[in-house]
Amino acid sequence: MKRNNVSIRACLACIVTLCLASFFSPLAAARLQRVMILDFKNLDKNPDYNYLEDSISEAVRNNLKAKFDFREMPHEDWQKLANKNLFLWPDDNYTRSFGLNLGAVARQDVVIGGYYQAIIEKKARRGFHAGSYVIRAHVFVLDVGKKSVVSEFDMIMKTDASLFTKVEELAARVVAEAKAVLPNKGELGQDVIDAGDISPHEIGLLGAISPVSVPAVFSGIFSTDQKLHNKDVPQTIGVYATYRYHDFIWQRLTLDLTGGALFGSTSLAVANDTKKMKAEAKDFSLAAHLGYGFDFWRFNIMPLVGGGFSLASLKLDYSTLSSLPVDAAGNPLATDTINTSAPFAEGGLKLNFRITPRLGFTIQGMYRQYFYIGSSAGILITTGGLTFRL
Repeated sequence: MKRNNVSIRACLACIVTLCLASFFSPLAAARLQRVMILDFKNLDKNPDYNYLEDSISEAVRNNLKAKFDFREMPHEDWQKLANKNLFLWPDDNYTRSFGLNLGAVARQDVVIGGYYQAIIEKKARRGFHAGSYVIRAHVFVLDVGKKSVVSEFDMIMKTDASLFTKVEELAARVVAEAKAVLPNKGELGQDVIDAGDISPHEIGLLGAISPVSVPAVFSGIFSTDQKLHNKDVPQTIGVYATYRYHDFIWQRLTLDLTGGALFGSTSLAVANDTKKMKAEAKDFSLAAHLGYGFDFWRFNIMPLVGGGFSLASLKLDYSTLSSLPVDAAGNPLATDTINTSAPFAEGGLKLNFRITPRLGFTIQGMYRQYFYIGSSAGILITTGGLTFRL
C-alpha cells in the first residue's frame, strides 16, 4: 500500500509540473526582453551623411525606451563581441544574417538594425527634383529566438530641412513594428534591470531534507543478511551548493550543477537481541541538470532533469547490542560500513523569487532514483535557500 501511495504522489507531481509549465509558458513571452540596436550603416560611405549613423540609431533607441520596457545590450559590448567572434565587422553589420548570428551569440531576444544610402533620384516625382539626392533607409526587426523577421521596411527621405523629421518618423515606424515582440512600459509590473551589470552566472546555498523514500524506510527486524540503503535512514538533512548558467545554448535553457551532502541516523531493531543498534548515513553527491525557466513578475519556475553520482555509505554501530556479531573469520564486529555509492537520475521543479535583481530565494523539490547492482531505490529531496546572480 505504501508503494502505491508513493507512486500516486509521483504521478500527481508530474501532472502538476506539466500543468504549471503550460500555464506559465505564455507569461514567459512577457518577460523583460533583451534588445540589441545595431548601428545604421552608411552603405555608400558618403561623407556628407555620416552623421545619420548616430542620428538614426539614437532616434530609434529613444523612441523605443519611451514606449517599451527592455534591456538594451550596451553598444561597446556587442561591438567587442563582434570582434571576438570573427564576424565581418564592421563591413557586414547591416545585414539580417549578421544581426541574427550576433544576437544568438549574445543571447539577445530582439535585434534592430539596417542601413541607408544617399542616392540620386532619377525620376521626377512629386516633391522631388530629378537628379537630387534622397536618403533611402532600410530597417529590419528580428526575433532571435524564433529566427524570424518581425518586420522589414524601406523609407525615402528628402535631404532638406525635413530630414530630421523623417528620421523621427522612421523611429516611430520601428516602434509600431516592435509592438509584436516588446511589452509596453509598465506592463511587466517590475523595474527595468540594467543588462550590462548582470551575468548569466548564479550561485546558491541551500539547506535540504529528505522526507520520502521509495520503497518505504526499512522498519523491520535487522539481521546480518538484510540489505540496507541510505534511504532506510529517515529524515536525512543536508546542505547543497549550486551553480546555474542561464540561457545555456538557447534562451531560458539553464545548465545547473549541484554538489552537497545528506546526513542522518536511526536506530534499528535487531534479530535475537532486545537492544537496538545505530545506523548512520552519509551521502555526498554531484549532479548536473538541464532546466527550462518561465518568468512572471518576480517569480521563475523551472522544471529540471538530470543525473549524477553519489559517494555514500551506511555505518552500522553494534556496540550497543548485548552481544557483538562476528565476521566470517569469527572475529567480533563493533562496527561495519556498507558502501552504497551509486549513479542516479533525478528530476523535479524549482521556484525562485527575485528579492533584488541579484538576490533570490529558491525552493526546490527533486526526486532521485539510485541505481545499485541488482536493485534501485529513491528519495525525495526538498531544498530551500538563497541564490545570488553574479
